Amino acid sequence: MRKGLLVAMRDMGKEESGCMPERVQPQYLRILGILRERIRSGLYPVGTRAPSEAELCDEFNVSRQTVREALRKLSELGYVERRRGSRTRVVSNDPTPVYTQSMFSLSELFQYALDTHFEIERVEPVTLGPDMAGLVAAPEGSEWLCISGVRRTAEDGSIICHTSAYVNKRFAWLRDELLSFEGPFYALVESRGNEPIAEATQTFNAVEMPALVRQAFGNPGWPIALRLVRRYHAQSGEVMVASVNHHPADRFTYTIRLQREDFGNERSGQS
Repeated sequence: MRKGLLVAMRDMGKEESGCMPERVQPQYLRILGILRERIRSGLYPVGTRAPSEAELCDEFNVSRQTVREALRKLSELGYVERRRGSRTRVVSNDPTPVYTQSMFSLSELFQYALDTHFEIERVEPVTLGPDMAGLVAAPEGSEWLCISGVRRTAEDGSIICHTSAYVNKRFAWLRDELLSFEGPFYALVESRGNEPIAEATQTFNAVEMPALVRQAFGNPGWPIALRLVRRYHAQSGEVMVASVNHHPADRFTYTIRLQREDFGNERSGQS
């Protein structure tokens, strides 16, 4: 039987009482904060090279992978530019916020929820109209628990997106736990509902930014949003949880990595 993210949750130290352990800031986020402050203060001037990966590994006594993740985030935030074969270059000490999301598995999506903060603004039962029923992939007139708010970066609290999460009415009894849960809602529903997630699907398209979302972003002049909808399905195909996320189109990019299915077979056949 597929265990989905139950193993991941146990590995995180979830106790039988359902309480999550105190979160510890990842090393790469600590290093990211230090490097960002050095750039802002002028210690690493714009146009100069940042310390090498090896130098940062020695300074912070961490692995190269940890340093690379910190530099990747620093690049996503617009402070540095990274090119293969050359050292990282400082390009701005006060960049326009841009958020890049690179996600290739459910485990990375799980970590994304832990590395960011979901600021809940509204919780209410809703009956799906025709438009929302189409997005959630559920029957029109069905009842769901809607939890909406904004998701912010852990680094500086910048808003990443406005999110409306729809939880199947069958799991509405988890309402209080969902409001205090520091992880993706589908993981809690899967664990406490004792029903594995069999499949996750996502679609995205450009739409006009809804009024509520525009207000959350301070009424930006560019009213176009990238709408990303994720649905988490049970083995039966029923949607257990869905999230509708609106990202400002001028400050967000989404990366998808595709790998050839026969690549591994070709490599394994080489002597």
